Amino acid sequence: MFRSRMQSGVALLMAVLLVCATSLVHAAEDSYMARTEDVSAETIIVDGLLLRPGGLVATVVGTAVFVVTLPFSIPTKSVDRAAQKLIVDPAKYTFVRPLGQVESIKPMR
Repeated sequence: MFRSRMQSGVALLMAVLLVCATSLVHAAEDSYMARTEDVSAETIIVDGLLLRPGGLVATVVGTAVFVVTLPFSIPTKSVDRAAQKLIVDPAKYTFVRPLGQVESIKPMR
């Protein structure tokens, strides 16, 4: 019984991660534009050492919270909004924007 629950949980986690991965492909389209001005070395260092790892942690924690709150967001039809705010926005901030650009030119959805 425990083994079947474990397999079901792993299957659910894999399905959610697959959905998140496909969402990230669509999220990467034209979200950030490169700045034309030069970025300072301090900004790149802070971004690379603090903001990117923080964004990665926010993406992982957001994914866990999304999975936990999924039973509540399905009946209220707010799955898309929850996925956008908890997974896609932190992932875009972490993986899509250019290094050193700490604020987006276009607002995130």
